[in-house]
Amino acid sequence: MTLGTDFHRRLEQILSCPTAPFDEGLVHASIRETVRRTQGLRASEDADGNLLVTYGRGRPGLVFACHTDHPALRAEGDGTATVLGGMPPHPLEASMLVGARLRSFDPDGPRAQVTRILSSKRPMRVRLRAAGKLRKGQSLILDLPDLRLSGGRLQARVVDDLVAAAACLTLFDRLRRARYRGTVGALFTRAEEVGFGGALGWVRNTRLPRSTTIVNLEMSKALPHTPFGAGPILRVGDRSTIFDADVSLELETVARELAGGSPSFRYQRALMDGGGCEATIYAGAGFRAGALCLPLGNTHNHSPRGGMKMEYVDQEDAENLVCWMTAYTRQHGKLDPVRLRKRLHEALWRRSRATLKRTARRVKES
Repeated sequence: MTLGTDFHRRLEQILSCPTAPFDEGLVHASIRETVRRTQGLRASEDADGNLLVTYGRGRPGLVFACHTDHPALRAEGDGTATVLGGMPPHPLEASMLVGARLRSFDPDGPRAQVTRILSSKRPMRVRLRAAGKLRKGQSLILDLPDLRLSGGRLQARVVDDLVAAAACLTLFDRLRRARYRGTVGALFTRAEEVGFGGALGWVRNTRLPRSTTIVNLEMSKALPHTPFGAGPILRVGDRSTIFDADVSLELETVARELAGGSPSFRYQRALMDGGGCEATIYAGAGFRAGALCLPLGNTHNHSPRGGMKMEYVDQEDAENLVCWMTAYTRQHGKLDPVRLRKRLHEALWRRSRATLKRTARRVKES
């Protein structure tokens, strides 16, 4: 399975948009322009700037959620900058930022380079050498390519979590082509990298009922037991929360059906407890919360070999994520977790009951 041309087009659209915590406007503007140009989509923003896009009529019973920011730096106007978010992931790795090349959102704007770490405590502060005037509050991003497809990898300056945003737009494209008659939403939140700010605001403001299913989409550091190329991951929980068991059962049922019908579809299931994700916020607010993620390399641009590099995921993993989202959307509301669980338990019981009865007396007499 290769990356679909429709997905590739959406990746080029979204990954070309610079973003930073509290400065996600270019990503949101691109999404709103898609809504404006696409029949059947509608968008609404809450007081905190989170964007909900809905396909179809009525209120969505299923919402895919992702964040639209990424760790970046904020110029302080005095030759220094503050690092917003976990870049690098751990304060002890702060030195890897030294020498990092930066640019403003404007490709023709002033360049800068990190010359020294002033404080490794979060939020980190660094000294800059700039080739031009940097205004106070200006966002600075790593001077890396927007998107590169090579050797089966999808590489970009920002994979986490803009690939998920592009996946949501691709989902809408595929539902429209299939003339899907239902309703589904995509929630694009802000300021996740500095403490789930957008998601925390959204759960306080939304009028969607708590019975709504919210499937959080994330990129999560690849681990030995969740390798690249083995498929997207059914994330059953993070470092602080186990997500809704019924939603996980529904998602895995759909994944098994996809895998049974296509040898190119692969998926994984794991507790990704290396960090937290917004599904914890949705679960804590009482929603039916589940999560899917992709194994991620160079998390927050941290290369294990040192320095700041492009993040990357496996192309087939990414394409299978969209396939999974599409299939789950088409079956959502038709899956009964009680029946699914009963069917599973009955199958297991039929497999064991005869042997249990035949050996019961022997166990009692031992």
